[in-house]
Amino acid sequence: MPLAIKRLVWLGGGLLLALLAWQGVFQGALQELSLQLVAWQRDFHRALTLAITGLSGTPSPATWATLLGISFGYGVFHAAGPGHGKAVLTTYLLSQGGARRRALALSFAASLLQGLVAIGLVLGLVHGLGWLTRQAMGSVAWVEQASFIMVTLLGAWLCWRAIRQLRGSAAVPAVAPAGGHHRPHDHDVDHACCGGHHHVDPQRAGDWRTALITVVAIGIRPCSGGVLLLGAATLLDNFMVGVAAVLVMALGTALTVSALALASVFARGWAEQRLAARVTGHRIGRLLGWAALAGGLGIMALGVSLTATGVGQPASAPLLGEPPSTAPLFGG
Repeated sequence: MPLAIKRLVWLGGGLLLALLAWQGVFQGALQELSLQLVAWQRDFHRALTLAITGLSGTPSPATWATLLGISFGYGVFHAAGPGHGKAVLTTYLLSQGGARRRALALSFAASLLQGLVAIGLVLGLVHGLGWLTRQAMGSVAWVEQASFIMVTLLGAWLCWRAIRQLRGSAAVPAVAPAGGHHRPHDHDVDHACCGGHHHVDPQRAGDWRTALITVVAIGIRPCSGGVLLLGAATLLDNFMVGVAAVLVMALGTALTVSALALASVFARGWAEQRLAARVTGHRIGRLLGWAALAGGLGIMALGVSLTATGVGQPASAPLLGEPPSTAPLFGG
């Protein structure tokens, strides 16, 4: 068996064992945490409902500040809880690399897209087709399935890029070029390479195709709290107030996700610096290539797992992220 295939088999086996160990050791703790987060989310939903109702009854700077403040807090809280979007983004940045500006751009773009999808969903289904908010909430599960499929495609794309890089770096001699500048990424791909510090291999983090797939995979799933808030705003004949609150909610989400993204960038940069002090440039490129492949496999495995789970229960409360007891508030 070729050495590359052996490494791929060992890598896949290691990821599988890690996933099994994670599920076996932390399943109970995660379940308890998930229940607590659901309770907190229910409280936030009620606070949002009361805030937008108060604003509708008595519009004032105080009621506006209350609604927008709770919306912002919900966005921060919602982003801090479990979710596949943060797992995808942090894994992507840790394994593939990315500059700080790219990490911030991805975080804010994905968070804004979540808010826009929620607005479009309610606008099309509730205002356009006359659905109840409860029915619109049920459709979130199907949109989420599309997000899971996009995550799988993103992982497959990253694997293909990593394999391409590994094949290219195998043909590059392990001798530093004149001037001692080591470039761990593929020169055939990146013709605009300069002498600055790079975090990306085999292609730049600014590759628009990868950035677009990443943003869509994360952001296409609308926030359930945003959908509920827009449904309440519709019933109160204040849809534009709900839109403003959802955009502020997206800002809170973006700030939390950005913090995680920047932490991933700094962690990868720290690891690269340690590697550069101990390993030759060509070997760094190979190691980063294997890290990129591992990240792609992890993202693809996550997407496949979430897709399979969603097919089994397409309209369940865990997928929607909405406690069942709150759903009837805006449906009957």
